[in-house]
Amino acid sequence: MTVLSHRIRLDLNNVQASWFNRCAGAARFVYNFGLARWQELYKAGEKTSWQNINAELNARKTVEFPWLRELPWKIPNTALSDLGQAFSNFFRRVKAGQKPGYPKFKKRGRCRESFCIEGRVVTFDERKVKLPKLGWVRTREALRFPGKVLSVRFTKQAGHWYASAQVEIDESRWSYSHRCETQAAVGVDLGVVDLAVLSDGTKVPAPRILRRLEGNLRMLNKQLHRRTKGGKNRFKTQQRLARLHARIANIRRDVIHKLTARLVCDYAYIGIENLNIKGMMSNSRLSKSVADASMGEVSRQLLYKAPLAGSSIVVADRWYPSSKTCSDCGHTVKSLPLEIRSWVCPFCGVVHDRDINAAINLRNMAVAYTVTAPRLGSAGFVKVDGVKLPFGGEPSIRVN
Repeated sequence: MTVLSHRIRLDLNNVQASWFNRCAGAARFVYNFGLARWQELYKAGEKTSWQNINAELNARKTVEFPWLRELPWKIPNTALSDLGQAFSNFFRRVKAGQKPGYPKFKKRGRCRESFCIEGRVVTFDERKVKLPKLGWVRTREALRFPGKVLSVRFTKQAGHWYASAQVEIDESRWSYSHRCETQAAVGVDLGVVDLAVLSDGTKVPAPRILRRLEGNLRMLNKQLHRRTKGGKNRFKTQQRLARLHARIANIRRDVIHKLTARLVCDYAYIGIENLNIKGMMSNSRLSKSVADASMGEVSRQLLYKAPLAGSSIVVADRWYPSSKTCSDCGHTVKSLPLEIRSWVCPFCGVVHDRDINAAINLRNMAVAYTVTAPRLGSAGFVKVDGVKLPFGGEPSIRVN
């Protein structure tokens, strides 16, 4: 069994939009109510859980909060469940010595409007979905995955409502649309100028959409700063700014989805690197470009799409010298600064493009690992079909 999520945009009329806003407000109210009660009980020296607070809310709902009964009963329940998960994450981080992130109260206009409903009371049928106490709502597309709907979370973004359905899929009865039918191997070197450089020389340029629309973002942020708080013009500017951010995210997401779907469909073995994205983001000169490229999202999508397509992902160790190793003879140079985009191997004299050379080494690593599993820490060459291939050590992850 596999759990996949499908995010669908909803097509609401005014009555339905008002009902969704009421549900989001109820979820926010219940979350804040639960957090306040949790803090009160903690100060009184008592331990509690979201189940206890939920029982207390149900006992007080009829008298104190009768308007909650006009909405699906699962909305308050899931809001308190989210609160319990927030405290679980808080205690886990404290135990691990990380930044705790104590749960905060949600303020209208300062948090993402959302609510969740249990999947067994939601029905999808072609391009519509049926919700309890509301009825049928039109959607922009049909639910893509057949299976049991576990939960549906409704989220408002840039003035539009989206439904994210968690579906449990039986892999024996469902086939991924981008199945791999070849045995080819490829290495993928990710970057900020070229989002992906393949070992066959193909370069996929990064959309760099944030850089292209940075002027528009700056202009709208200045307008927002000058607007009067609480005014209608400020609200309009907020909506324009939110739509622009959504456009940037959608363009970036579209490019990455198309790239990863093509890779898992065309290649059975894919070699990538375990990049230190957090460390790259700490560089003030590269952080904006790294964030705009979303290299971590490319790796994440490859890791979950490859098993569905029947491909294998081999992730090189973070310290594997893919750029500094000659893909022709296996010689490794001591230093290769980032500004050097091409270099000559001092051992065999071959001229290398930095990114293509790294992609070829990643492909060789993927092929070598699938043919024979070398010992941890081994280095040098591995023979594949009688041909010597340079290999720099055991991959850190392999996903079949």
